[in-house]
Amino acid sequence: MEKQTLKLSNGLSDITFQKIPTEVIIKSKQLLLDYLGYTLFAYKEEKAAEIIIKTIKELGVNCESTVLGYGIKTSCLLAAFANGAMGHMTELDDTHTGTSSHPGDSIISAALALGEREGISGKELLVSIISGYEAALRIGESVMPTHYWRGFHPSATINTFGAAVSGGKILNFNSEQIANTLGLAGLQVSGYFYYLAENIRMPKDFNTGRAAMSGIFAAVLTKNGFQGGRTVLESENGFCKLFSDPFSVRFDRISDRVGQVFKILEVAHKPYTGCRHLHSAVEATLNILGKHTINPYNVEKINAIIFETGAKFVNDPEPWLPDRAGYGNRFSTQFNVAVALLEGSEGIHNLLNHKYVKEKMNDLKVRDFMKKIQVISDPDLDKEYPKAWPTIIEIINKKGKKYRERVDLPKGEPQNPLTQKELENKFIKLAGNVLTSKVINKVIKIVNNIEKFDSIKPLIRMLSRK
Repeated sequence: MEKQTLKLSNGLSDITFQKIPTEVIIKSKQLLLDYLGYTLFAYKEEKAAEIIIKTIKELGVNCESTVLGYGIKTSCLLAAFANGAMGHMTELDDTHTGTSSHPGDSIISAALALGEREGISGKELLVSIISGYEAALRIGESVMPTHYWRGFHPSATINTFGAAVSGGKILNFNSEQIANTLGLAGLQVSGYFYYLAENIRMPKDFNTGRAAMSGIFAAVLTKNGFQGGRTVLESENGFCKLFSDPFSVRFDRISDRVGQVFKILEVAHKPYTGCRHLHSAVEATLNILGKHTINPYNVEKINAIIFETGAKFVNDPEPWLPDRAGYGNRFSTQFNVAVALLEGSEGIHNLLNHKYVKEKMNDLKVRDFMKKIQVISDPDLDKEYPKAWPTIIEIINKKGKKYRERVDLPKGEPQNPLTQKELENKFIKLAGNVLTSKVINKVIKIVNNIEKFDSIKPLIRMLSRK
């Protein structure tokens, strides 16, 4: 078996700021700004965030690294955990189609937490982030889609490797040290979807936080000489064969042209809150409304035909039930399509507002309309996954006329991107929960020019409510 762990480590160790293409630098700054917005938005918006803060205070604080929004300083491990979990809470995080993961939650959290402790520069931060994305996404693609089908949560599993490499780059590791760090990261890989059957959300957020924390732990252990091995990916008892169908592992995806072709360019940005598996359904609905005049009250039924892997995550006809624990509305195709039809694009973007969500969840017109919407799991569409998120919306009126729209790559994908201005407007909206407009504008300017800063600490100091 070819030494994939070392081949990947060799390529990652060779990544320097000077060798990174301009478009990759720009993309990494966009992902950083996006991450800061959706992580800050969790500040006092999410019960889970408050529980994490309470727990950190109980465990003890120190002056290493900052929990965003709250301004509390704690160990870099706990700060990475808190920020990594908060990044995932509002379902606004970045997404990678090929791995069905949200890499920024853990990788950027690890880079900021350890980077603050180590006093790194803006250039070092970007190299750390880019290298972490490369590791996570390449390893993830090698085991998809069977990794996902087995019930593992990629944003927990592969993110652990990405966060570890991010930490290793901050600590200036050579190839051998990166390989060792990957080994220690692999020993900590965990996170799966058992909680979906219970309709609870907090374990999902725990997974991304734990990945960030575990990655830093692996890197610091390596720095201090702890041995982790150098074959964690290709070993018969290693990650790839244990966490997927061993006969379908694509080892070539791990190290092919690493440092030359950058997977980070494949990462998408969400334009609105909600599991990425339902974004195609919402966009298809809005596309139909843009092309045709449809009276919602003349609609007989709606078929949301979703690829099989995604449909099981977003088929919830009653998201208001108490056992959903706040999980349902962002994972209910029925609710989101109903809001799209009744309220249009403005309604979808208003789903950030908890009061608005509660109002619509209790609205009998919305509930009645949701009864017309059927989620259909289509195994044929699954053939396109994980290259795309294929969904077909069929709206049939009471006279039998059918309006049909298919979306494979919803808004925010690199093939259908958000503009720089749209990303900045998203940040302005999300960060307004914590920061003043004056500070928000400063943060945007700093992030857009972060490579010119000798330290990331001034940026981090701005990212908390004063």
